[in-house]
Amino acid sequence: MGKTAQRPEKALTRKQISRREREQRLRQRLIAGTGVVLLLIVGILGWGLYDAYVLQPRRPVATVYGAEIPLAEYQRLVRYRRWDYRGYLEQLQAQREQLTAAEEDEQAFLLQYIDQQIQQLQSELMNLPVSVLDEMIDDRIIRRESAQRGITVTADEVQLRLEEQFGYERNPAQPTPEPTPMPTVAAPDVAATAPITGTATPEPTLMPTVAPMTHEQFVERSTTWFETVRQATGFTEADLRYMIESSLYRAALSEAIGAEAPTTAEQVHARHILVATEEEAKSINVRLAAGEDFAALAAELSQDSSNKDDGGDLGWFPRGQMVDAFDEAVFALHPGEMSIVETEFGFHVIRVEEREAERPLEGAALQNAQDQAWEDWLAAQRSSDEVIRHWNSTMVPEDLPTPRPDR
Repeated sequence: MGKTAQRPEKALTRKQISRREREQRLRQRLIAGTGVVLLLIVGILGWGLYDAYVLQPRRPVATVYGAEIPLAEYQRLVRYRRWDYRGYLEQLQAQREQLTAAEEDEQAFLLQYIDQQIQQLQSELMNLPVSVLDEMIDDRIIRRESAQRGITVTADEVQLRLEEQFGYERNPAQPTPEPTPMPTVAAPDVAATAPITGTATPEPTLMPTVAPMTHEQFVERSTTWFETVRQATGFTEADLRYMIESSLYRAALSEAIGAEAPTTAEQVHARHILVATEEEAKSINVRLAAGEDFAALAAELSQDSSNKDDGGDLGWFPRGQMVDAFDEAVFALHPGEMSIVETEFGFHVIRVEEREAERPLEGAALQNAQDQAWEDWLAAQRSSDEVIRHWNSTMVPEDLPTPRPDR
């Protein structure tokens, strides 16, 4: 007999096969969908990390003549300035507590001075995010102009300034020899009633000699300081060297621009008598008109102790050196003319002695002119259309976490 084909005991029907294929396709889609979702999550997380640690730190807070100031650099400097100011503020507060505890009347002036310093520091701390931005913008402006003028700062100049800040001198001056005590000389016999006209020679005070800092001490102290600052603020040794370099560029450029300021200006030679009321000023005018001497009246009546004994003589000065009201009044006068003007200090009786259209500037007047030339130049650069600020308050950094001490 021939063999007949045997069918499986559990043969699948077409319906069951179709359902199984659908289930397989569904599982494949779920797996694929899950994979896509995981890829999206990883991509989002990766983008967030990339944005936080790569793109955001590179985002500029300002653009100065095409050069961007990165956010990360700005935030490090803000943290460092904040840390530095707070440290100084703590020192002032500690000094204040010591002076308060002393309860001595002569400390009142020092307490007032320290309070003013504390208030100023607190105000500067509040304005720090904006003042740091201004500082960094100025730095880019100054470096650009310095490059155009051929002004350079060397690495050795930066190193020397760094060493100075830590109190290290490469070639310290030779210490002053200790004084040798003078031998005691016996006084000659004198009568008890004889006058003693000589002055006794005091015993010399021997001052301890402070050994200069060695190079090894400088390296040790600076390394420790840099590590402390880095942990507290993220500010590095390279950042500090850059900051020192910036200060040297600023000093060199300000000197160069100041040297270009005019060295002559219109000036007047004037005298004044300062009194409290208009009636007093008018009374002085009457006495002057009657022929009394201006210098004598100044010595008698002026409340300006800085020059009353010189007959109220203010010397020669250019425009802009006095307060506005005084400045306007005195430069409206010709030699021999007088005027009364009120300022926040009181009432001034003014007389112009001499006037010159082009007189050489000297001393403080010349320095003021040079400083003004620098400030005017810098202000003009800051207002340029090529100085663009991107800053907003969200860019102000938080303090870094305080590192835990090793146990």
